[in-house]
Amino acid sequence: KEDETKNVDIIRDIENLKYYNEYGAFSNDGKEYFIRINKKTKTPTTWSHIMANKNFGTVVTESNGGYVWYKNSRLNRITSWHNNNSINIPSEVIYLKDMENGNTWSPTAMPKPDDKNYAIFGFGYAKYLHNSNDINQELNVFVAEEDSAKISILTLKNNAPKKKKIKIVYYIKPVLGEDEIKSDGYIKLGYEENFNILTAKNLYNKDEFNDIVYISSSEKILSYTGNKKTFFGKDGISNPNGLYQLRLDNDNGLG
Repeated sequence: KEDETKNVDIIRDIENLKYYNEYGAFSNDGKEYFIRINKKTKTPTTWSHIMANKNFGTVVTESNGGYVWYKNSRLNRITSWHNNNSINIPSEVIYLKDMENGNTWSPTAMPKPDDKNYAIFGFGYAKYLHNSNDINQELNVFVAEEDSAKISILTLKNNAPKKKKIKIVYYIKPVLGEDEIKSDGYIKLGYEENFNILTAKNLYNKDEFNDIVYISSSEKILSYTGNKKTFFGKDGISNPNGLYQLRLDNDNGLG
């Protein structure tokens, strides 16, 4: 019986996989592609995986990365896109923090990689497997079949002998238009407490992107900020200051 306290190496059984190339391989039925990624082992170039319906889509990578768009992938970017095939800069990140010991990490290989990250890509979904801090983590990402929504389902399994309290922080770099330089400082955030929804609107680009973007969660949203200086601090996206704040400042992001 496999040790349930660890995520099994999905590329351990090379004989039952197809076209193994030291980075990844197809499943035996050819329906999924597995990638092993960590601090030392990285794909030669960024692996891109596109998921979309007729109005909405996202690009994800082997280590998270990617971006989201609405109707037009160039003119109506919801989050930022970096056109670089060798440097993977994520515009959407999920951070986790153990509230007892203060450890922080990400369930994907970016921006906090270690030696236990795996990615699985299938038709219409991406799955990220990770194990750290006595917790099995599985992040499933997909786009709704018809609705304009990107959905991320994070499953955590505690393998420790006692309960854990985990803090989840979700970060995005919004654009809400074509050019993030033009929209920088003009995106206004709002919080609808009764609906547990955080909204964002571009006040600069009213003609081209006049839509409201929303973020919600199955868990209660406790605080937020639109101020990247106070959130990032001196260590930036790899270890943002916002992870160590009791509450974010609820700044609406204007300016």
